[in-house]
Amino acid sequence: MTLQARLKALTVAALLPFAAHAAAPPAPVTQTLTCPVGGERFPFTSLSAYATWGQRPDGKPYGSWVFPAPLPECPDNGLVMYRDFSRDERGRLPAILADPGFVALREGQGTWYRAAYLEHALQPRSPVTAWLLLNATWEAQDGSLRKARYQDEFVDAVQVLGGEAAPIEAFALRVRAANALRELGRFEEARVALAALPGDTLASDPAAPQWGTFLDGLARAIARGDRSPEPLDLIPRQVAAAYCLGGVSAPPRSDPECSTPDMTQAMKAVRDARGAHAAH
Repeated sequence: MTLQARLKALTVAALLPFAAHAAAPPAPVTQTLTCPVGGERFPFTSLSAYATWGQRPDGKPYGSWVFPAPLPECPDNGLVMYRDFSRDERGRLPAILADPGFVALREGQGTWYRAAYLEHALQPRSPVTAWLLLNATWEAQDGSLRKARYQDEFVDAVQVLGGEAAPIEAFALRVRAANALRELGRFEEARVALAALPGDTLASDPAAPQWGTFLDGLARAIARGDRSPEPLDLIPRQVAAAYCLGGVSAPPRSDPECSTPDMTQAMKAVRDARGAHAAH
């Protein structure tokens, strides 16, 4: 999968509230890449295919790969190759890469966050910056100060979106920003952000019913003051059921949602599947 295709796939996935994708078994592919600045060559391993089975409220997929996907990074100058760069951009990149602000980010900051820094430096009004920051929030550990900072910056980037983003793209970003505000505990701002969503955006979108179900659930999570990145009523049923049951590395999750009739049925299906797997 090319760099452009990888970013497009993640963008499309985040445009749907319950996206799932079936694919062939994952197969590692190692390529030799050439850095567009300096010409350094280096190996990079990615997957040719992977499967997903839904996503969290922030858009992070559940699947057979690591999300967000690793991005290639030039070992010498730290350029994150998240997309192809124009000739003009390649001419401007050396100064950006040498800037102390970017150099400082190479210590302790994720590749997707650094990609967002580069995109903003190259194209200050690009909606791609917001998508990159959203992926950066997935890259940071849940509950960490770094994730909270990335979420703050993501919310800010969405709030200043101009007309460069397509209506459905801007709508999806605003939904994810409302969720980020929820996770940050800024519930009144999250409620206002949901109320401000332009309803006519989904008028001709085939995913409108899915969005409606998701937004209703998000509104309930905001109303009850739920900051969890994975509220059980907002993630795929089989994932929620597995959390309720617990596993080798995690205790059963204590949540009223685990006692609902449909969750009890989902838990039975997961328990049966685990038993069948163990029998083999």
